[in-house]
Amino acid sequence: MIRARMRAGASWQDVCILNQSLHGLGIQAAEPPERGTYVEIRRGQHVIVARIAWKKGHRAGLRSQDPIFLQALLVDAAAPARDPARDCRVERRSVPRSSAEAHARSRRTARAFELVSLGLVGLVLAVSAFGMVEQALARPLQHIRMALG
Repeated sequence: MIRARMRAGASWQDVCILNQSLHGLGIQAAEPPERGTYVEIRRGQHVIVARIAWKKGHRAGLRSQDPIFLQALLVDAAAPARDPARDCRVERRSVPRSSAEAHARSRRTARAFELVSLGLVGLVLAVSAFGMVEQALARPLQHIRMALG
């Protein structure tokens, strides 16, 4: 059994590859797509595009136009070594994000949050100032209206 990820449409799910032939795969998934659906199977850097040929319960058979080489799926040189004792998670991205990219993204998010927060504080202060000025001018204007009218 080889763990992998499968995309059908916009959704991803974990699958186990049970068997393989030159142009086919047998998989087990929580909810295999319907017969005729095109799917993408990812394992590390390897991508297999196939069509669901049959479905029965949690198992399905896939047919690929391109040849499938099991050895390439088993030995993924680009994937980091995994501890077999732990339940391995399959990376969803074709290239894992580096810690520097994650740090830069976090900084951008924090800056955007800071900018939005400052904008909201400025808006609240402006509305408060408008209310204070309106109250300060309301009495004299009322006296003027009464004197004129």
